[in-house]
Amino acid sequence: MRIGWVIAIVLALVAPAAAQPWAQGVSDAQKAEAQKKLEEGNGFFLSRKYKEALESYAAATKAWDHPAIRFNMVRCLIQLDRPLEASDELNKALKYGKDPFEGPIYNEALNYQKLLASQIAEVEISCSEKDAKVTLDGQALMTCPGKEKRRVAPGQHGVVATKEGFLPKNLEVVVVGGKTEVVDLELVPLDKAARVVHRWPGWIPWLVFGGGLAVAGVGGLIQINATDLMDDYDRTIARDCAVMGCDLDEPQYADLVDKRKTSEFRNKVAISVITVGAVGVVAGGVMLFMNRGQTVYDNSVEKRGVARLDFVPHDDGGVLTLSGKF
Repeated sequence: MRIGWVIAIVLALVAPAAAQPWAQGVSDAQKAEAQKKLEEGNGFFLSRKYKEALESYAAATKAWDHPAIRFNMVRCLIQLDRPLEASDELNKALKYGKDPFEGPIYNEALNYQKLLASQIAEVEISCSEKDAKVTLDGQALMTCPGKEKRRVAPGQHGVVATKEGFLPKNLEVVVVGGKTEVVDLELVPLDKAARVVHRWPGWIPWLVFGGGLAVAGVGGLIQINATDLMDDYDRTIARDCAVMGCDLDEPQYADLVDKRKTSEFRNKVAISVITVGAVGVVAGGVMLFMNRGQTVYDNSVEKRGVARLDFVPHDDGGVLTLSGKF
């Protein structure tokens, strides 16, 4: 069936040009060149080389902008999954209605028109903030205030609004074929969008710091007690053993030896406890420094749109599409 339609287009091109507005001002040489490129494109199309066919048809329209050639471009663009361009070319092809086409081809064009309408969505974007810049999918769209509407392919699109002194507005807009998604952009001044955050709740660094001080203090008390015991031991030795000396292995000196050993043990414990406390103090000090308040701005991406399942009939089958926000 498609081969027959392609041949019919070729025959339509060589039909009498009387009362054909699309043929006015076109020379025989231009028609011949268009015919040559058209036949070349038809060969590519029948071989399913749609990109090459599209290039040949586009070259043919430069010689003669015939609606039938435009429609062949539409067929290529649909096969290449470029619905927006296909819709634009179809509007050009149908500029003169059904007169440039054979009946079956014109019916196919109308079917494609319905198909493309379901595969193309619109985004209507408005913004009231003066001098704000808006982009759609990375391309400049408008300077606010204003409203712009754009045709887009179904799916996810990025809308960004920026202005100095304001928090950028970043939206992910999910649009569904055949529908219009309305987006009203509102920018928030930086001084209203700012908030102070901390790495940890404020009490945690102070707890570590204070705990370290407390532990170090306990170690200090133990150290004082150990020092007092050792001083008492030294005074006893100086008093009782300075002249004749003392044999500390004798039983009468057992308490004195125990006092020295207790002092030495408590001194070691004190050093360990003070070390642990010092580590806590240092860690708490570092945490206090790291936990200083930081001003942040919520610049997360806001998502717009809803999920939707669509079935688009096409030829003997159809296309099932799922669009929306997930």
